[in-house]
Amino acid sequence: MDEAVNTCFSARKVPEAIKGLVYQIASGVVRQKIYLDWVLEKLIDREAKGDTRHLLLISLYQIAFMKKAHYHVVKEAVEFAKKQKGAKVANFVNAVLRRFVREREQMTYPEDPVCRLSISHSFPEWIVERWRNRFGGKETERLLTLLNEPPSFAVRINLERISKEDVIRELKAQGIKPSPGKLLDSALRVDKLGPVLVSRLFEEKLVSIQDETSQLVTSAAEPGKDDLVLDACAGLGTKTGQLMESSAGPVIVAMDNDIRRLRLIPKKANVVAGDALRVPFRKGLFDIIVADAPCSSLGIIRKHPEIKCRRKKEDVIRFGNYQLDLLKSLWDNLRQGGRMVYSVCSFEPEETVEVLTRFGKEREIILERPFSFGANEGYYLSLPQETGMDGFFIARFRKA
Repeated sequence: MDEAVNTCFSARKVPEAIKGLVYQIASGVVRQKIYLDWVLEKLIDREAKGDTRHLLLISLYQIAFMKKAHYHVVKEAVEFAKKQKGAKVANFVNAVLRRFVREREQMTYPEDPVCRLSISHSFPEWIVERWRNRFGGKETERLLTLLNEPPSFAVRINLERISKEDVIRELKAQGIKPSPGKLLDSALRVDKLGPVLVSRLFEEKLVSIQDETSQLVTSAAEPGKDDLVLDACAGLGTKTGQLMESSAGPVIVAMDNDIRRLRLIPKKANVVAGDALRVPFRKGLFDIIVADAPCSSLGIIRKHPEIKCRRKKEDVIRFGNYQLDLLKSLWDNLRQGGRMVYSVCSFEPEETVEVLTRFGKEREIILERPFSFGANEGYYLSLPQETGMDGFFIARFRKA
């Protein structure tokens, strides 16, 4: 979604002053789409299509979830509709929005608990049912509520080049409110990203945009001096960049199957276009392999609400099978005694502990506790409703 919005901003030259508002409304409509679609079904007998439907969704979202006075929203929507579509459509939009203002408090959700939570929190029923079965009703409602809140953002400080205190001082001078990360000294939470992206700190690569759970993945690798490290699913190179900041002096190879993404990776990295399922390296080559694997991404819905619309029930199983195949493929390229770090931005069992268990039955691995915190031997699991961070899974193990 971020890419789509940025493309729109570039194509239409949206003024900086309103970019934040545009993004807030666009992401909010996507986040609350199931609820908004249900509202429209209640309000109109015939289906609204195309731009008219989009205008109604945008307006309903502002009335229901933003502080803007409803009469201002209705007035703006009607004027826009009249200008773009004519008086007939404008009258229709006016009638629908005014009816919502009158009747919204009387709208009742279905009695079925799964259906009720699905509509009230705008999550697909299959996700609600999955989490209710796992966490129970109250915990699921708490999780859904958290994932619908505006996302928090974090930066990673390059502590090899600048102190945390200096970064905090510069950010505050730009009107940003930083707060310490929960687990890592390199992590800072910020209340807004825009000023960070145009700051000296970002331009000189003294800070990078990276969630704290993502930072944990590379921290678990702990490369030593002259280690040869493979970032097997490098993506945009965020973790590659973090590995390159290590004072230990490891040699980093960044691999991905998307050439466009590889072009964004820091130039000092050894970049290779390749598929982790068909690794183009000799066996036993690497001391450390970091496998931040493709997954359902259900752990980062708070930042990417479009995931709710894209994912299907069967995707969780499909990704789990893919992740197991990926680990088996990469395993041969790890030297004896070498270390592998496996991570996914998901907290679903089929993509996390079950993958680890299945892999351990097929390969001789030695689990290592990746961090001093966390209760689980051999892996760290972040449940959003418990940690307040993204849903994430990180496992570390050696080749026996």
